[in-house]
Amino acid sequence: KDRSLSPKAPVPCLTLATREELWAIWKSDPRVPTVASRHAWAVSRNVNPLRVDQWFSARKSQAKKLGRPISNDSYELSLE
Repeated sequence: KDRSLSPKAPVPCLTLATREELWAIWKSDPRVPTVASRHAWAVSRNVNPLRVDQWFSARKSQAKKLGRPISNDSYELSLE
């Protein structure tokens, strides 16, 4: 048997329009939405949920580095 690992398919990057929408969401409420609502939001826009999770994680990390820690409260991200 060939035990070599098969390469994973690359996860598509977020489009500019999606990133702009995420920035607008972040500017209006700089908290991290619940996992379930982030995933539902991503699916509703045909975006990979992993990329949306990574985007919010990066914003939280960046805010912390800048000395602006964000609230640990989460919220439900609207699908609108």
